[in-house]
Amino acid sequence: MSQPTKHLSPFSGADSINANEIIDKILPYSETISYRAAEEIELQDVRVFYYVKKGVIEVSYISQDTKIPVALLGKGDFLGEIGFFDGGSRVRDIRATEDAEICQFNLSVIGKIHKNEPHLYGSLVTYISQRICKKFRRVLKENEPLTFYAASLSARRQSYTESKPLPVRFLKNSVWHSISQEIETAKAQLFNISYRLQQDSTSGQPDSHISAECFQLLDTITTNLGRYKEMMKSQEGLDLMWGFIFKEIFPYIMRSRFVERAYFKPKGQAGDFLMMEHIYHNQADGDGKLGKIIDAWCLQRPGAKAIRERRKLLASLLADFSAKFVKRDHRVKIMNLASGSNRELFDFIKECDYTEAIEALCVDIDSEALEFTNQNVNIFPHKATIHLENANPVKWTLGRARQQFGTQHIIYSSGLCNYLDRRLSQALITRCHEHLKPGGKLILGNFAPYADMTFMDEILHWKLIYRSPEDLKELFAGTPFGHNVEILSEPEQVNLFAMATKN
Repeated sequence: MSQPTKHLSPFSGADSINANEIIDKILPYSETISYRAAEEIELQDVRVFYYVKKGVIEVSYISQDTKIPVALLGKGDFLGEIGFFDGGSRVRDIRATEDAEICQFNLSVIGKIHKNEPHLYGSLVTYISQRICKKFRRVLKENEPLTFYAASLSARRQSYTESKPLPVRFLKNSVWHSISQEIETAKAQLFNISYRLQQDSTSGQPDSHISAECFQLLDTITTNLGRYKEMMKSQEGLDLMWGFIFKEIFPYIMRSRFVERAYFKPKGQAGDFLMMEHIYHNQADGDGKLGKIIDAWCLQRPGAKAIRERRKLLASLLADFSAKFVKRDHRVKIMNLASGSNRELFDFIKECDYTEAIEALCVDIDSEALEFTNQNVNIFPHKATIHLENANPVKWTLGRARQQFGTQHIIYSSGLCNYLDRRLSQALITRCHEHLKPGGKLILGNFAPYADMTFMDEILHWKLIYRSPEDLKELFAGTPFGHNVEILSEPEQVNLFAMATKN
């Protein structure tokens, strides 16, 4: 008994369309064109679209002599389908970043499909139309601010928005009595310092003796926070205590630009690229003399020093590894995840004498960070190829990003793991392993537990996931890298780096 003929309905819903079946049926009609890595792709006509059968295709445009990728397309992606339908043309540079094969569909090919297999033609048009709709919906979604997501990474609870009276039973607690007395004393000392600074009109800069006194007071407050955390046993007591300390201390320290940006998180997270730039410049700024003193104190704390030192360490590692890869492959592909302003990358490129062999991909969710890189960092002569990709590294980690980044010699991230839990960190490590060439290097930074943790967590609400060297080794052990990992640190011993090699 013969089986009924199976037709592909042109009006099938998204869930019922078998994409693989459609692709398998239309590919024999197309012309397959092969391209070598780095070869430019010239589109034949507006009324043509393409299917990527193999490799990675980069679509980009030029801005201020820097190539800005619009999309990185891999196997299974279409190219030019919007122009095919609306007849519009866009000026874009298109090239293969790896050896690639693309299948060409022009009006003649589509006409043959329509004539020979009308049901297939209907399903193809429906399928491509659905892909275009998804593409526009995705673009709209990705252009929306991701403030809430970023905030959830760096602040695990909401700010103190209202002051509640302390329970009577809490006021009778001897531990609370001791802590509150110390905080009241510290607040009085801050007020006294502020008053003396206002009376000093001899200079626009804070008095050095008063500055030293304020530094010492802030050191004491920070040290005591850790002691208070140990003294207060119950979670209710901790919550009440942190609310009280914040209310008493924050009005003074918020005059610092560092504190202001860390707490209010104007871009959704404390460690955005402008905060990093402020730390790199190491120039105190704030409201009035007290604000500048507190800012100077923040900028000389171990965490800020570690960020400046890690920039030097990463530039040095990039130079060491790149020199080996360029000898082997005559080029070096580097990917920086959650790239910020990319200072360490350009520190390396500035001193490199083979920049024509460097191809760097800088990935960040913040388009302003990429613009800043292009306008303020990428300003000296070099021959490196710099790609600035606006993408969500976490979505890429989970395989939900539209971009295809290809394989790299070096993948690094200075701070992304500070915000990722164990599950996401291991997913990131595994994803990076997939995208490394044999012998490729992965470098991931993570803050270790250090003296200012409590101040950062409870006062500034700059929440990180701190990991020791043992924690990082254990994290990698559950990934394809296994135990093949080395732990490095900058001189402050605050910012650790896990360095792994793909066998």
